[in-house]
Amino acid sequence: MNYGNLLKEKGFVLNTYPEGKFWELVITNDESKKEHICKIFEADIELFDSDTTDIDTLILQCAENFTKCLFYYDCNPFDMETKTFMKCVENI
Repeated sequence: MNYGNLLKEKGFVLNTYPEGKFWELVITNDESKKEHICKIFEADIELFDSDTTDIDTLILQCAENFTKCLFYYDCNPFDMETKTFMKCVENI
């Protein structure tokens, strides 16, 4: 599988930091997308009402070489294996 194409297709962008380049998808204002991604990644989240999560920022990130995969929401980082991370990304 071509992970680079998958990430681009799902809206990830390649950002450069002093630590290196990282693929990232940052969700801040789309409550339904945050909820959908949390379900895919099997995150235990609370809903304030039917369409609002308690999550301010959700980030999916991996290194340019597709290692160091991370699922992050509101100061809760979860390291993931590349294969598992990409399988979840496919379902977004």
